Amino acid sequence: MSKRNLILTFLFIVLSPLTLAAQQSNEEDPFKRDPIFTRPLEDFFGLERDTSEADTIDTDDTAEKTTRAVKRLSLRGFDLGGNLEAGPYYSNALYSQYPNLSMIHYNRVNGLFFGLRKERMQWHRYNSFFNIPQIQPHGFIGIGTASKEWEYALGVEKLIGEKRHFMVGGEVYNATGTEDYLRTGLIENSLTAFFAGYDFMDYHNMDGFGLYSVFRTDRWFEAAFSYNRDTFTSLEQNTGYTMFGRSSSYKPNRPVDAFSNEVDLDRYSFSAAFNPRNLLLTNYLTVSALFRAELADNGASDEAYRYNKYETTLRMYYNFEPGSVLRWRVQAGGITGNAPDFKNFFLGGIGTLRGTPYKFFSGNQMIASNLEVKFGQPSGRSGEWMRDYNIHFLLFLDSGWVREIPDLFDSSGAFSGFDEFSIGDMQHDAGAGIGSGAFRVEVAWPLKTFDKSPALWIRFNPTF
Repeated sequence: MSKRNLILTFLFIVLSPLTLAAQQSNEEDPFKRDPIFTRPLEDFFGLERDTSEADTIDTDDTAEKTTRAVKRLSLRGFDLGGNLEAGPYYSNALYSQYPNLSMIHYNRVNGLFFGLRKERMQWHRYNSFFNIPQIQPHGFIGIGTASKEWEYALGVEKLIGEKRHFMVGGEVYNATGTEDYLRTGLIENSLTAFFAGYDFMDYHNMDGFGLYSVFRTDRWFEAAFSYNRDTFTSLEQNTGYTMFGRSSSYKPNRPVDAFSNEVDLDRYSFSAAFNPRNLLLTNYLTVSALFRAELADNGASDEAYRYNKYETTLRMYYNFEPGSVLRWRVQAGGITGNAPDFKNFFLGGIGTLRGTPYKFFSGNQMIASNLEVKFGQPSGRSGEWMRDYNIHFLLFLDSGWVREIPDLFDSSGAFSGFDEFSIGDMQHDAGAGIGSGAFRVEVAWPLKTFDKSPALWIRFNPTF
């Protein structure tokens, strides 16, 4: 093994287990998170810092805080736990309107990417900038060993108001991003790509700027707006390296569109979320909801690519008996106008229909359901229904429907055509798995359309 390969292996072996040691903060505020790579350097190295402002804020209502605890559904995994980086999984739903890859990652486009980052859209800031309270610069800089291109983002944001529940910010950037961050975790995908040659995401370059504002309540609601002006560019595969797999396992990186490798978009995005941090509504049940809209049907976008995209996600987690949890996610979406290919809805493969070939179904209208039942050892900790790092068993049913509706190219109604939807039109995949909070093995079988050959998945995150 070459010296270069030994160095790459060492980095992944050292960094990967850090997520298992990182512990969830038990703060009163459910929006607060202290991932390893988001903490200020003073805290990370145990140095002293000025805490006068933090003390003024944190000691408010101390008596009430000692008698009240936030009960939050425990999420584990390399990404969904938010222990290494907040990223798109522990930030606002519009986080990925900006470059969203981890500051250290590996993929077939960038190779091994080294960067330094200070996160955007975080509700807790420790210091002031030029003595201006609660204003913070953020961004990142880094370079990939295969792409050999410097990437960057530079922004600033400010928390406003006595309770710091309103945020405004902006950012300029030229970096790699992906629309597939919900299929599989970003860190998880780096591990499977590096060690086994399975890179499940498609990537593009984002060159532009954005302005955003975010509002939250104490616990239950979060809403955001973002304006982005971007040039999206297709990227080529630059490396086929994998530690133990075969380079032939890498699939081609899809272009942003079949007819163009560069698309200019002027986007206005909105999000509204109920219970975005999965607080427990009762001791045994929680429900969350998210709505997002991306509006690019305007004169500033490329004439051939003007569209509006709407999507909603509902999640339910129910502890129906000690150690047993029912998890259900339902998604629906529609696109009007002509969106570039990378903005379409895709179903199939990891994170969606687990027994179906990767991104086999695509279109401008989509309904998907993922139903899981987990059986494990009961936990006595508040907000944790089973011991995540003990073995659990899993049964699941994935269902999905997506199609291309020509009428939506000229229609102003994203829900046109949903009246033709039938459950009988859905693709269904069923499967079982075994694992823990940080590792699981799943086997899925398609119940229709394809042959009965199973698909095997090794995961480092829950599906949702």
